[in-house]
Amino acid sequence: MHKTWKKPLHKRKIWSNISWAGRLVYYMQPLLEHLFDIWLQQLPFPTLLKCIYTCVLLFFMLLPVLYPLMVMGLYYGLCQFVGEKHFNMEFQPNWDLIGAASNLWKFQVTNKKYLLFIAMYIDRYRVIITAISSTVDYMRMALCFVFG
Repeated sequence: MHKTWKKPLHKRKIWSNISWAGRLVYYMQPLLEHLFDIWLQQLPFPTLLKCIYTCVLLFFMLLPVLYPLMVMGLYYGLCQFVGEKHFNMEFQPNWDLIGAASNLWKFQVTNKKYLLFIAMYIDRYRVIITAISSTVDYMRMALCFVFG
């Protein structure tokens, strides 16, 4: 009996009775522990780098989902191109992937006033994000001095 509990969960008999969500939780535990360790790192590791690292890690975790979606979109675009060029098919505007991609590719803001507005808006949020992350770092530093 002692040997059974030393085995990892996926090698025990109860593994076949565990739900899909339970298995996902079991396999996600090391990753979440790693994320918690990163977020609990001592100063001077800045919060902004922690956010960037977390986003990159989530992107790589979502790659198994994103890659098939990208491949399906590419093949749908190829089928749409062949259908439009060779078989004179017309796709509905909701399903027109090539038209949406060409509109996105050709998009540009021509009004100089709007360009300035967009630049100021992006700069405003960049400053806000930097300020919030710096505030979190300074609060952690103050708490380290008080309680450390």
